[in-house]
Amino acid sequence: MRKPVRASLCVALLFIATSTPAVWAREAIRNAGDIFPKRIAKPVYQGRWQPIVKGRLRNGVRYAILPRQGHEAGAGLLLRNDGGFIAERRPGERGLTHLIEHVALLSPTTGSPTDRYHFLNKGLSLSLPAPSAGTTSWSETNYFVSSKTIKPEDLDKLLGLFREVASDLTLRTDAVDEGRTQVVDEMARRKPGNDIYASYIAAVAPGSPTDVINGQNSDDVPTASVATIRALYHRLYRPENMMIVIVGDVSATKMRALITQRFGSWQDVGPAAVHAPVSTFKADRIAPISYASLKESRRGVFMTVVSPLPPVPRTRKRQAQAALMDMVMVRAVNNRLALAHPDSPPNAVGMWIEHGEQGHRLIMLWNNFTGDQWRSAVGELKQLTCNLRTGGFSEPEWSAAKQDVIHGLAASSDTMAEMANVELAKDLSHALAAGSDLIPPDEMLGYAKGWFPAIGTITANRWWNEQWVAGAEHIRVEASELAMVKDPVAAIRTVADNAVLAGCKVRP
Repeated sequence: MRKPVRASLCVALLFIATSTPAVWAREAIRNAGDIFPKRIAKPVYQGRWQPIVKGRLRNGVRYAILPRQGHEAGAGLLLRNDGGFIAERRPGERGLTHLIEHVALLSPTTGSPTDRYHFLNKGLSLSLPAPSAGTTSWSETNYFVSSKTIKPEDLDKLLGLFREVASDLTLRTDAVDEGRTQVVDEMARRKPGNDIYASYIAAVAPGSPTDVINGQNSDDVPTASVATIRALYHRLYRPENMMIVIVGDVSATKMRALITQRFGSWQDVGPAAVHAPVSTFKADRIAPISYASLKESRRGVFMTVVSPLPPVPRTRKRQAQAALMDMVMVRAVNNRLALAHPDSPPNAVGMWIEHGEQGHRLIMLWNNFTGDQWRSAVGELKQLTCNLRTGGFSEPEWSAAKQDVIHGLAASSDTMAEMANVELAKDLSHALAAGSDLIPPDEMLGYAKGWFPAIGTITANRWWNEQWVAGAEHIRVEASELAMVKDPVAAIRTVADNAVLAGCKVRP
Protein backbone atom coordinates (compact mmCIF):
# COMPACT_ATOMS: atom_id res chain seq x y z
CA MET A 1 0.00 0.00 0.00
CA ARG A 2 1.94 2.90 -1.34
CA LYS A 3 2.66 5.72 1.02
CA PRO A 4 3.67 9.29 0.17
CA VAL A 5 7.34 10.06 0.06
CA ARG A 6 8.50 10.84 3.55
CA ALA A 7 11.65 12.37 4.92
CA SER A 8 13.53 10.88 7.84
CA LEU A 9 16.71 11.31 9.83
CA CYS A 10 15.99 8.08 11.62
CA VAL A 11 19.54 6.79 11.65
CA ALA A 12 21.14 10.22 11.55
CA LEU A 13 23.34 8.85 8.81
CA LEU A 14 21.57 8.93 5.49
CA PHE A 15 18.55 10.93 4.43
CA ILE A 16 15.76 8.50 3.51
CA ALA A 17 12.27 9.27 1.60
CA THR A 18 8.47 6.91 1.60
CA SER A 19 9.22 5.54 0.13
CA THR A 20 11.94 7.16 1.40
CA PRO A 21 15.92 5.83 1.11
CA ALA A 22 20.30 7.26 0.93
CA VAL A 23 21.91 10.63 0.30
CA TRP A 24 25.54 11.61 -0.25
CA ALA A 25 27.12 14.66 -1.79
CA ARG A 26 28.50 14.89 -5.29
CA GLU A 27 31.86 13.36 -6.00
CA ALA A 28 33.09 16.90 -6.51
CA ILE A 29 33.24 17.23 -2.72
CA ARG A 30 35.88 14.50 -2.59
CA ASN A 31 38.62 17.12 -2.16
CA ALA A 32 37.32 17.77 1.34
CA GLY A 33 38.12 14.17 2.16
CA ASP A 34 41.81 14.73 1.63
CA ILE A 35 41.95 16.61 4.91
CA PHE A 36 40.04 14.00 6.89
CA PRO A 37 41.96 13.48 10.15
CA LYS A 38 43.99 10.28 10.11
CA ARG A 39 43.33 9.67 13.78
CA ILE A 40 39.72 8.59 13.18
CA ALA A 41 40.23 6.84 9.87
CA LYS A 42 39.18 3.60 11.59
CA PRO A 43 35.87 4.29 13.39
CA VAL A 44 35.48 3.02 16.90
CA TYR A 45 31.95 4.27 17.54
CA GLN A 46 29.98 1.08 17.01
CA GLY A 47 27.62 1.70 19.91
CA ARG A 48 24.93 -0.89 20.46
CA TRP A 49 24.98 -2.10 16.88
CA GLN A 50 26.87 -5.26 16.19
CA PRO A 51 28.44 -5.67 12.73
CA ILE A 52 25.90 -6.10 9.94
CA VAL A 53 26.00 -9.54 8.39
CA LYS A 54 25.00 -9.61 4.73
CA GLY A 55 25.35 -12.00 1.84
CA ARG A 56 23.63 -13.88 -0.94
CA LEU A 57 22.36 -17.45 -1.06
CA ARG A 58 23.35 -19.67 -3.97
CA ASN A 59 19.99 -19.13 -5.64
CA GLY A 60 20.44 -15.35 -5.58
CA VAL A 61 18.40 -14.36 -2.51
CA ARG A 62 20.13 -11.49 -0.70
CA TYR A 63 20.01 -11.01 3.06
CA ALA A 64 21.19 -8.58 5.73
CA ILE A 65 21.07 -9.01 9.50
CA LEU A 66 21.63 -6.20 11.99
CA PRO A 67 21.93 -7.46 15.59
CA ARG A 68 21.28 -4.55 17.95
CA GLN A 69 19.85 -3.89 21.39
CA GLY A 70 16.72 -1.81 21.61
CA HIS A 71 13.59 -1.25 23.61
CA GLU A 72 11.48 -3.65 21.56
CA ALA A 73 10.80 -7.20 22.64
CA GLY A 74 10.83 -8.46 19.06
CA ALA A 75 12.59 -7.91 15.77
CA GLY A 76 11.87 -6.14 12.49
CA LEU A 77 11.63 -8.37 9.41
CA LEU A 78 11.44 -7.18 5.82
CA LEU A 79 11.00 -8.92 2.46
CA ARG A 80 11.88 -6.85 -0.62
CA ASN A 81 11.09 -7.71 -4.22
CA ASP A 82 12.97 -5.79 -6.90
CA GLY A 83 10.03 -5.34 -9.20
CA GLY A 84 7.75 -2.32 -8.89
CA PHE A 85 5.80 -0.21 -11.35
CA ILE A 86 8.69 -0.10 -13.78
CA ALA A 87 8.36 -3.86 -14.27
CA GLU A 88 4.84 -3.49 -15.66
CA ARG A 89 6.14 -3.66 -19.21
CA ARG A 90 3.47 -5.67 -20.95
CA PRO A 91 0.01 -4.51 -22.09
CA GLY A 92 -2.62 -4.91 -19.42
CA GLU A 93 -0.24 -4.79 -16.43
CA ARG A 94 -0.69 -1.23 -15.20
CA GLY A 95 -0.98 -1.27 -11.41
CA LEU A 96 -0.64 -5.02 -11.04
CA THR A 97 2.53 -4.97 -8.90
CA HIS A 98 0.59 -2.86 -6.41
CA LEU A 99 -2.33 -5.28 -6.66
CA ILE A 100 -0.07 -8.28 -5.95
CA GLU A 101 1.18 -6.49 -2.84
CA HIS A 102 -2.38 -6.29 -1.54
CA VAL A 103 -3.34 -9.81 -2.57
CA ALA A 104 -0.28 -11.28 -0.84
CA LEU A 105 -1.99 -10.59 2.49
CA LEU A 106 -5.30 -12.05 1.31
CA SER A 107 -4.41 -15.11 -0.74
CA PRO A 108 -4.30 -18.77 0.22
CA THR A 109 -1.03 -20.55 -0.53
CA THR A 110 -0.16 -23.85 -2.15
CA GLY A 111 0.47 -25.32 1.30
CA SER A 112 -2.78 -23.91 2.73
CA PRO A 113 -5.13 -23.77 -0.27
CA THR A 114 -8.30 -23.24 1.78
CA ASP A 115 -6.91 -20.68 4.22
CA ARG A 116 -8.20 -17.30 3.10
CA TYR A 117 -6.14 -14.43 4.67
CA HIS A 118 -3.37 -16.95 5.28
CA PHE A 119 -0.67 -14.32 5.97
CA LEU A 120 -2.89 -12.45 8.42
CA ASN A 121 -4.28 -15.54 10.11
CA LYS A 122 -0.84 -16.96 10.81
CA GLY A 123 1.10 -13.74 11.27
CA LEU A 124 -1.08 -11.64 13.56
CA SER A 125 -0.45 -13.87 16.57
CA LEU A 126 3.30 -13.40 16.07
CA SER A 127 3.54 -9.74 15.10
CA LEU A 128 2.50 -6.32 16.35
CA PRO A 129 -0.23 -4.34 14.56
CA ALA A 130 0.99 -1.77 12.03
CA PRO A 131 -0.70 0.85 9.80
CA SER A 132 0.73 -0.88 6.74
CA ALA A 133 2.47 -4.17 6.04
CA GLY A 134 3.52 -3.38 2.49
CA THR A 135 4.56 -0.67 0.04
CA THR A 136 5.08 -0.57 -3.72
CA SER A 137 7.17 2.01 -5.57
CA TRP A 138 8.51 2.29 -9.10
CA SER A 139 11.42 -0.03 -8.28
CA GLU A 140 10.31 -2.42 -5.53
CA THR A 141 7.66 -3.97 -3.32
CA ASN A 142 8.29 -4.37 0.41
CA TYR A 143 6.59 -6.45 3.08
CA PHE A 144 7.51 -5.86 6.73
CA VAL A 145 6.44 -6.94 10.20
CA SER A 146 7.48 -6.35 13.80
CA SER A 147 7.59 -9.59 15.74
CA LYS A 148 6.38 -9.86 19.33
CA THR A 149 9.39 -11.88 20.46
CA ILE A 150 12.86 -12.85 19.27
CA LYS A 151 12.30 -16.55 19.83
CA PRO A 152 13.88 -18.37 16.87
CA GLU A 153 10.74 -20.46 16.39
CA ASP A 154 8.58 -17.32 16.08
CA LEU A 155 10.96 -15.64 13.65
CA ASP A 156 11.16 -18.84 11.66
CA LYS A 157 7.37 -18.91 11.28
CA LEU A 158 7.37 -15.31 10.05
CA LEU A 159 10.15 -16.11 7.59
CA GLY A 160 8.02 -19.05 6.46
CA LEU A 161 5.16 -16.64 5.72
CA PHE A 162 7.57 -14.45 3.75
CA ARG A 163 8.66 -17.49 1.76
CA GLU A 164 5.04 -18.27 0.94
CA VAL A 165 4.52 -14.69 -0.23
CA ALA A 166 7.62 -15.02 -2.39
CA SER A 167 6.74 -18.28 -4.12
CA ASP A 168 3.51 -19.97 -3.03
CA LEU A 169 0.58 -17.58 -3.50
CA THR A 170 -2.36 -19.19 -5.33
CA LEU A 171 -3.87 -15.79 -6.19
CA ARG A 172 -7.33 -17.25 -5.82
CA THR A 173 -10.06 -15.31 -7.60
CA ASP A 174 -11.92 -14.16 -4.48
CA ALA A 175 -8.67 -12.88 -2.92
CA VAL A 176 -7.75 -11.07 -6.15
CA ASP A 177 -11.18 -9.46 -6.34
CA GLU A 178 -10.91 -8.16 -2.78
CA GLY A 179 -7.47 -6.79 -3.59
CA ARG A 180 -8.85 -5.06 -6.68
CA THR A 181 -11.43 -3.24 -4.56
CA GLN A 182 -8.76 -2.12 -2.07
CA VAL A 183 -6.41 -0.77 -4.75
CA VAL A 184 -9.14 1.00 -6.74
CA ASP A 185 -10.45 2.68 -3.58
CA GLU A 186 -6.95 3.68 -2.49
CA MET A 187 -6.07 5.17 -5.86
CA ALA A 188 -9.37 7.06 -6.05
CA ARG A 189 -8.69 8.69 -2.69
CA ARG A 190 -5.20 9.68 -3.74
CA LYS A 191 -5.87 10.71 -7.32
CA PRO A 192 -5.97 14.52 -6.87
CA GLY A 193 -2.73 14.57 -4.88
CA ASN A 194 -1.10 12.07 -7.20
CA ASP A 195 -2.00 14.18 -10.23
CA ILE A 196 -0.51 17.29 -8.64
CA TYR A 197 2.65 15.40 -7.70
CA ALA A 198 2.95 13.90 -11.18
CA SER A 199 2.79 17.35 -12.76
CA TYR A 200 5.53 18.53 -10.41
CA ILE A 201 7.81 15.61 -11.30
CA ALA A 202 7.11 16.13 -15.00
CA ALA A 203 8.41 19.68 -14.61
CA VAL A 204 11.33 19.20 -12.24
CA ALA A 205 12.55 15.76 -13.36
CA PRO A 206 11.20 15.01 -16.84
CA GLY A 207 12.12 11.57 -18.10
CA SER A 208 12.72 10.12 -14.63
CA PRO A 209 10.99 6.86 -13.69
CA THR A 210 8.12 8.49 -11.85
CA ASP A 211 7.47 10.84 -14.75
CA VAL A 212 7.73 8.18 -17.45
CA ILE A 213 5.95 5.17 -15.99
CA ASN A 214 3.09 6.88 -14.12
CA GLY A 215 3.28 4.48 -11.20
CA GLN A 216 -0.08 5.59 -9.82
CA ASN A 217 -1.83 4.46 -13.00
CA SER A 218 -3.88 1.42 -11.97
CA ASP A 219 -6.18 1.32 -14.99
CA ASP A 220 -5.74 -2.42 -15.53
CA VAL A 221 -6.45 -3.44 -11.94
CA PRO A 222 -10.25 -3.78 -12.33
CA THR A 223 -10.11 -5.89 -15.48
CA ALA A 224 -6.83 -7.86 -15.52
CA SER A 225 -7.37 -11.61 -15.60
CA VAL A 226 -6.05 -13.80 -12.82
CA ALA A 227 -3.84 -15.47 -15.43
CA THR A 228 -2.22 -12.12 -16.27
CA ILE A 229 -1.69 -11.30 -12.60
CA ARG A 230 -0.27 -14.75 -11.91
CA ALA A 231 2.10 -14.48 -14.89
CA LEU A 232 3.49 -11.17 -13.61
CA TYR A 233 3.84 -12.63 -10.10
CA HIS A 234 5.91 -15.58 -11.33
CA ARG A 235 7.96 -13.30 -13.59
CA LEU A 236 8.96 -10.98 -10.77
CA TYR A 237 8.89 -13.04 -7.57
CA ARG A 238 12.11 -14.95 -8.13
CA PRO A 239 15.13 -15.63 -5.88
CA GLU A 240 17.43 -13.20 -7.65
CA ASN A 241 14.90 -10.39 -7.07
CA MET A 242 14.45 -11.03 -3.35
CA MET A 243 16.05 -9.60 -0.22
CA ILE A 244 15.43 -10.49 3.44
CA VAL A 245 16.40 -8.12 6.26
CA ILE A 246 16.24 -8.82 10.00
CA VAL A 247 16.97 -6.22 12.68
CA GLY A 248 16.83 -6.82 16.43
CA ASP A 249 18.49 -8.43 19.41
CA VAL A 250 19.17 -11.65 17.53
CA SER A 251 22.04 -13.97 16.72
CA ALA A 252 23.24 -13.31 13.18
CA THR A 253 24.43 -16.92 12.90
CA LYS A 254 21.03 -18.33 13.87
CA MET A 255 19.14 -15.90 11.64
CA ARG A 256 21.31 -16.71 8.65
CA ALA A 257 20.63 -20.40 9.25
CA LEU A 258 16.87 -19.75 9.36
CA ILE A 259 16.99 -17.71 6.16
CA THR A 260 18.97 -20.44 4.42
CA GLN A 261 16.57 -23.10 5.66
CA ARG A 262 13.50 -21.23 4.42
CA PHE A 263 14.82 -19.75 1.17
CA GLY A 264 17.86 -21.81 0.20
CA SER A 265 15.90 -24.51 -1.64
CA TRP A 266 13.80 -22.06 -3.65
CA GLN A 267 14.41 -22.51 -7.38
CA ASP A 268 13.46 -20.35 -10.35
CA VAL A 269 10.36 -21.28 -12.31
CA GLY A 270 10.03 -20.07 -15.89
CA PRO A 271 12.07 -17.46 -17.74
CA ALA A 272 13.74 -14.66 -15.85
CA ALA A 273 12.36 -11.15 -16.07
CA VAL A 274 14.23 -8.80 -18.37
CA HIS A 275 15.09 -5.65 -16.43
CA ALA A 276 14.84 -2.68 -18.74
CA PRO A 277 17.31 0.18 -18.21
CA VAL A 278 16.10 2.72 -15.68
CA SER A 279 15.33 6.02 -17.33
CA THR A 280 17.01 9.16 -16.05
CA PHE A 281 15.77 12.71 -15.97
CA LYS A 282 16.42 15.01 -18.92
CA ALA A 283 18.08 18.16 -17.63
CA ASP A 284 17.47 20.07 -20.86
CA ARG A 285 13.73 19.57 -20.46
CA ILE A 286 13.45 20.94 -16.93
CA ALA A 287 11.05 23.85 -16.98
CA PRO A 288 12.13 26.96 -15.05
CA ILE A 289 8.64 27.44 -13.60
CA SER A 290 5.54 25.30 -12.99
CA TYR A 291 2.40 25.66 -10.95
CA ALA A 292 -0.67 23.82 -9.64
CA SER A 293 -3.98 25.62 -9.15
CA LEU A 294 -6.36 22.80 -8.25
CA LYS A 295 -8.42 23.29 -5.12
CA GLU A 296 -6.67 20.23 -3.61
CA SER A 297 -3.26 21.84 -4.11
CA ARG A 298 -1.02 22.54 -1.17
CA ARG A 299 -0.23 26.16 -0.46
CA GLY A 300 3.49 26.28 -1.03
CA VAL A 301 6.43 27.56 -3.02
CA PHE A 302 9.20 25.08 -3.80
CA MET A 303 12.59 25.89 -5.29
CA THR A 304 14.58 22.88 -6.45
CA VAL A 305 17.68 21.79 -8.26
CA VAL A 306 17.88 18.23 -9.56
CA SER A 307 21.04 16.36 -10.50
CA PRO A 308 21.90 12.77 -11.43
CA LEU A 309 22.42 10.36 -8.57
CA PRO A 310 26.12 10.51 -7.73
CA PRO A 311 28.08 7.28 -7.50
CA VAL A 312 28.25 5.75 -4.05
CA PRO A 313 31.55 6.73 -2.40
CA ARG A 314 33.77 3.69 -2.21
CA THR A 315 34.67 3.88 1.45
CA ARG A 316 32.64 4.11 4.62
CA LYS A 317 34.55 7.24 5.58
CA ARG A 318 33.63 9.08 2.40
CA GLN A 319 30.01 8.03 2.67
CA ALA A 320 29.95 9.49 6.18
CA GLN A 321 31.59 12.70 4.95
CA ALA A 322 29.09 13.17 2.17
CA ALA A 323 26.11 12.56 4.47
CA LEU A 324 27.53 14.95 7.07
CA MET A 325 28.10 17.64 4.47
CA ASP A 326 24.49 17.38 3.38
CA MET A 327 23.31 17.49 6.98
CA VAL A 328 25.25 20.60 7.91
CA MET A 329 24.24 22.40 4.71
CA VAL A 330 20.58 21.64 5.38
CA ARG A 331 20.96 22.91 8.93
CA ALA A 332 22.68 26.13 7.83
CA VAL A 333 19.93 27.00 5.36
CA ASN A 334 17.17 25.98 7.76
CA ASN A 335 18.65 28.20 10.45
CA ARG A 336 18.65 31.16 8.09
CA LEU A 337 15.04 30.50 7.11
CA ALA A 338 14.02 30.12 10.75
CA LEU A 339 15.51 33.51 11.60
CA ALA A 340 13.39 35.08 8.86
CA HIS A 341 10.25 33.32 10.17
CA PRO A 342 10.52 33.30 13.97
CA ASP A 343 6.77 32.89 14.48
CA SER A 344 6.14 30.23 11.84
CA PRO A 345 5.01 26.74 12.88
CA PRO A 346 7.45 23.83 12.49
CA ASN A 347 8.16 22.78 8.89
CA ALA A 348 6.47 25.85 7.40
CA VAL A 349 9.81 26.74 5.79
CA GLY A 350 12.88 24.64 5.23
CA MET A 351 15.40 22.88 3.04
CA TRP A 352 15.71 19.18 2.27
CA ILE A 353 17.96 16.91 0.25
CA GLU A 354 16.53 13.68 -1.07
CA HIS A 355 17.62 10.65 -3.02
CA GLY A 356 14.13 9.49 -3.69
CA GLU A 357 12.10 7.12 -5.77
CA GLN A 358 12.61 9.20 -8.87
CA GLY A 359 16.22 8.06 -9.23
CA HIS A 360 17.81 11.47 -8.86
CA ARG A 361 19.17 13.79 -6.23
CA LEU A 362 16.86 16.65 -5.34
CA ILE A 363 17.70 19.74 -3.30
CA MET A 364 14.57 21.60 -2.27
CA LEU A 365 13.73 24.79 -0.39
CA TRP A 366 10.11 25.40 0.52
CA ASN A 367 7.75 27.93 2.07
CA ASN A 368 4.29 26.64 2.99
CA PHE A 369 2.70 30.07 3.13
CA THR A 370 -0.70 31.01 4.50
CA GLY A 371 -3.27 33.30 2.96
CA ASP A 372 -2.53 35.01 -0.34
CA GLN A 373 1.22 35.09 0.23
CA TRP A 374 2.64 33.21 -2.73
CA ARG A 375 4.28 36.33 -4.17
CA SER A 376 6.23 37.15 -1.02
CA ALA A 377 7.18 33.46 -0.62
CA VAL A 378 8.56 33.34 -4.17
CA GLY A 379 10.51 36.54 -3.68
CA GLU A 380 11.98 35.45 -0.37
CA LEU A 381 13.22 32.05 -1.59
CA LYS A 382 14.64 33.60 -4.73
CA GLN A 383 16.48 36.20 -2.67
CA LEU A 384 17.86 33.54 -0.33
CA THR A 385 19.29 31.38 -3.11
CA CYS A 386 20.75 34.45 -4.79
CA ASN A 387 22.31 35.69 -1.55
CA LEU A 388 23.94 32.31 -0.98
CA ARG A 389 25.34 32.44 -4.47
CA THR A 390 26.77 35.93 -4.14
CA GLY A 391 27.58 36.17 -0.45
CA GLY A 392 27.71 32.65 0.89
CA PHE A 393 27.57 31.70 4.55
CA SER A 394 29.03 33.69 7.41
CA GLU A 395 31.44 32.05 9.83
CA PRO A 396 29.02 32.37 12.78
CA GLU A 397 26.12 30.70 10.98
CA TRP A 398 28.35 27.95 9.59
CA SER A 399 29.76 27.24 13.04
CA ALA A 400 26.28 27.21 14.53
CA ALA A 401 25.09 24.74 11.88
CA LYS A 402 27.98 22.37 12.61
CA GLN A 403 27.26 22.51 16.33
CA ASP A 404 23.57 21.86 15.70
CA VAL A 405 24.39 18.74 13.70
CA ILE A 406 26.73 17.51 16.43
CA HIS A 407 24.03 18.09 19.06
CA GLY A 408 21.50 16.26 16.89
CA LEU A 409 23.80 13.31 16.38
CA ALA A 410 24.54 13.20 20.09
CA ALA A 411 20.81 13.11 20.85
CA SER A 412 20.31 10.36 18.28
CA SER A 413 23.20 8.42 19.79
CA ASP A 414 21.63 8.67 23.22
CA THR A 415 18.33 7.34 21.92
CA MET A 416 19.63 4.59 19.65
CA ALA A 417 17.73 2.00 21.63
CA GLU A 418 14.46 3.77 20.80
CA MET A 419 14.82 3.37 17.04
CA ALA A 420 12.18 1.02 15.66
CA ASN A 421 13.59 -2.23 14.33
CA VAL A 422 11.31 -2.30 11.30
CA GLU A 423 12.30 1.27 10.33
CA LEU A 424 15.96 0.32 10.55
CA ALA A 425 15.18 -2.73 8.42
CA LYS A 426 13.75 -0.45 5.75
CA ASP A 427 16.81 1.80 5.89
CA LEU A 428 19.13 -1.18 5.73
CA SER A 429 17.31 -2.60 2.70
CA HIS A 430 17.67 0.72 0.87
CA ALA A 431 21.35 0.92 1.74
CA LEU A 432 21.99 -2.65 0.62
CA ALA A 433 20.16 -2.06 -2.66
CA ALA A 434 22.19 1.11 -3.26
CA GLY A 435 25.50 -0.53 -2.38
CA SER A 436 26.12 1.80 0.56
CA ASP A 437 26.75 1.35 4.28
CA LEU A 438 24.26 1.94 7.06
CA ILE A 439 26.19 3.96 9.61
CA PRO A 440 24.91 4.29 13.21
CA PRO A 441 24.52 7.70 14.87
CA ASP A 442 27.34 7.30 17.38
CA GLU A 443 29.81 6.48 14.62
CA MET A 444 28.57 9.49 12.63
CA LEU A 445 29.07 11.62 15.73
CA GLY A 446 32.69 10.54 15.90
CA TYR A 447 33.23 11.46 12.26
CA ALA A 448 31.56 14.84 12.77
CA LYS A 449 33.65 15.77 15.80
CA GLY A 450 36.83 14.90 13.98
CA TRP A 451 36.03 16.41 10.60
CA PHE A 452 33.93 19.52 11.22
CA PRO A 453 36.78 21.65 12.61
CA ALA A 454 38.54 21.23 9.26
CA ILE A 455 35.71 22.46 7.02
CA GLY A 456 34.97 26.17 6.89
CA THR A 457 32.86 28.54 4.84
CA ILE A 458 35.07 28.11 1.78
CA THR A 459 34.00 24.49 1.59
CA ALA A 460 30.38 25.41 2.32
CA ASN A 461 30.21 28.07 -0.38
CA ARG A 462 31.93 25.82 -2.89
CA TRP A 463 29.36 23.13 -2.15
CA TRP A 464 26.49 25.54 -2.79
CA ASN A 465 27.93 26.80 -6.06
CA GLU A 466 28.76 23.32 -7.31
CA GLN A 467 25.44 21.76 -6.42
CA TRP A 468 22.84 24.50 -6.67
CA VAL A 469 24.16 26.95 -9.22
CA ALA A 470 25.41 24.22 -11.57
CA GLY A 471 21.94 22.68 -11.81
CA ALA A 472 18.74 23.78 -13.47
CA GLU A 473 16.75 25.78 -10.91
CA HIS A 474 13.00 25.24 -10.87
CA ILE A 475 10.32 27.31 -9.13
CA ARG A 476 7.06 25.60 -8.27
CA VAL A 477 4.02 27.42 -6.87
CA GLU A 478 0.95 25.54 -5.67
CA ALA A 479 -2.07 27.67 -4.78
CA SER A 480 -5.70 27.51 -5.86
CA GLU A 481 -5.86 31.28 -6.50
CA LEU A 482 -3.52 30.87 -9.46
CA ALA A 483 -6.59 29.63 -11.35
CA MET A 484 -7.72 33.26 -11.48
CA VAL A 485 -4.38 34.56 -12.82
CA LYS A 486 -4.33 35.02 -16.59
CA ASP A 487 -0.74 33.78 -17.09
CA PRO A 488 0.56 32.16 -13.87
CA VAL A 489 4.01 31.34 -15.29
CA ALA A 490 4.58 34.93 -16.38
CA ALA A 491 3.31 36.23 -13.04
CA ILE A 492 5.64 33.94 -11.09
CA ARG A 493 8.60 34.91 -13.31
CA THR A 494 7.94 38.62 -12.78
CA VAL A 495 7.84 38.26 -9.01
CA ALA A 496 11.02 36.17 -8.92
CA ASP A 497 12.98 38.48 -11.22
CA ASN A 498 11.92 41.62 -9.37
CA ALA A 499 13.29 40.16 -6.14
CA VAL A 500 16.93 39.78 -7.27
CA LEU A 501 19.76 41.31 -9.21
CA ALA A 502 20.30 40.62 -12.91
CA GLY A 503 22.70 37.74 -12.36
CA CYS A 504 20.13 35.71 -10.43
CA LYS A 505 17.08 36.12 -12.65
CA VAL A 506 15.03 33.16 -13.83
CA ARG A 507 16.53 31.50 -16.90
CA PRO A 508 14.62 31.96 -20.16
